[in-house]
Amino acid sequence: MRTDKRAAVGVEIAASAARIALVDGGGTVRFRTEAKTLKGRPVVATLEPYLRAIDQAMVHAEREGLAVAGLGVSLPGTIDPSARRPLSIPVLPSLNHFPLCDLLEARYSLPAQLHVDVDAALLGEHRFGVGKGFKRILFITVNAVVGAALVIDGKIDRDSTKYVGHVSHLLVSSSGPRCSCGKRGCINTLVSMEAMQKMVKRAVLRGQETSLLERLNNRECFTPQLLAEEAIRGDVVAAQVYDEIGRLLGMAAFQYITIFEPDTLILGGKMLGSYASEIVSKQVNALCLNRASTCVREIVKIVPARLGDDASLIGSVAALFDPKASRMATVSSRSCG
Repeated sequence: MRTDKRAAVGVEIAASAARIALVDGGGTVRFRTEAKTLKGRPVVATLEPYLRAIDQAMVHAEREGLAVAGLGVSLPGTIDPSARRPLSIPVLPSLNHFPLCDLLEARYSLPAQLHVDVDAALLGEHRFGVGKGFKRILFITVNAVVGAALVIDGKIDRDSTKYVGHVSHLLVSSSGPRCSCGKRGCINTLVSMEAMQKMVKRAVLRGQETSLLERLNNRECFTPQLLAEEAIRGDVVAAQVYDEIGRLLGMAAFQYITIFEPDTLILGGKMLGSYASEIVSKQVNALCLNRASTCVREIVKIVPARLGDDASLIGSVAALFDPKASRMATVSSRSCG
């Protein structure tokens, strides 16, 4: 069947809402919707909004004449790959150990796959984004926390969980703030929204002028978008924040590169955004080149992510378009009840 006539339903579960999309074989989102995340509810009530949204995507696929290859789910937590179920989802504990893939397969008569969100984002970049064509890809993402994932020959490397995962406790500065793990100076404590706000506050206390202060005094929320807008306009403090973030991520990236020797390093995440990803990627690249060996200089390519906020959503279904996938089955949406 032609790639442009195949599609899969991707589900990205997050704290406030889940995003559901119909993604075609070229990685293009053909339909999207959202479903509210209901916290503190039993399993059935938790899943009900998500399933309704999936049903909408299925109906759209039928209308468009698209054959649905399966369903992919990404979530903010940990999973049991062999049992294909969540182990721990802090925002939705009712789904812990629930046979999610089994339920989806029984309901839709289609194969289902489950991924940690950072892993899904890397799979998306590998198949449809900037990682296309590379064999060893390291992905560092900056969202609520810093996450990392590694792909080798198109598959997530699950033997490196000591170093990569949704929460990365890589030591960057021994004099940094204390982390929840008990250590000081973990990358999570140094590169976060809270850390960026503290950088701005320290600059204001030093007497530096910044347009950020005026916007915050007007009751605007401190967001990556606000910081990026002021950096683009030439605000010195906003630029300094990105310089510091780039320096810290560069220190972490150099350690990861030394451990894993990837062909390419991709930087992404909602906290960086397109503007910040470009700027920070250049800083990380410069720092790594200055500290790396000749071998690493010639091999590693450091680039910003391409798929943006849709990376996890698209990546959750990427493997369903692989004809070699063991669970691949192309089933027309017309045959699904």
